[in-house]
Amino acid sequence: MATLFFEDLEVGSVHLGRECDCDRDEMLEYGRRNDPWPIHIDEAAAILSPFGGLIASGGYVITLWYRSLVEIYNTPQATWAFLGGLDWKVKFRAPVRAQDTLRVRVTVKDKRPWIKPGQGMVTLFNELLNQRSEVVCSAEVIVLLATRPDSAAPGS
Repeated sequence: MATLFFEDLEVGSVHLGRECDCDRDEMLEYGRRNDPWPIHIDEAAAILSPFGGLIASGGYVITLWYRSLVEIYNTPQATWAFLGGLDWKVKFRAPVRAQDTLRVRVTVKDKRPWIKPGQGMVTLFNELLNQRSEVVCSAEVIVLLATRPDSAAPGS
């Protein structure tokens, strides 16, 4: 399996995750266990809300975002040399509903060496799109990636 290091990412490159379905039963179970507001678990109350029906919890939306990201960061073909996250700026832009199909689009906005040797800071702009290509959630995320060891050849 290839490892993608800090040096391998190009500013402006775009990476697409896999499609993930918002499953009604899973959405409701997540809401009941973790975020039991009426708009997430009670159909009758949600209909009377400004959303006009049930919507997914923000936590569940992030779960779907992560499912889609796996196709980018950690596949049998390649894995990113991820060291950890530094910052998130998340915006929920539109409701996610049962039966929506979501897919993440990640754009590399910026990158620079980090203060510690062997590490680089990468700013990624994530957009979670529904089946109508509407952005339902966006996040600017700053992560640390390992730099290429002197002995590692590109793409290894």
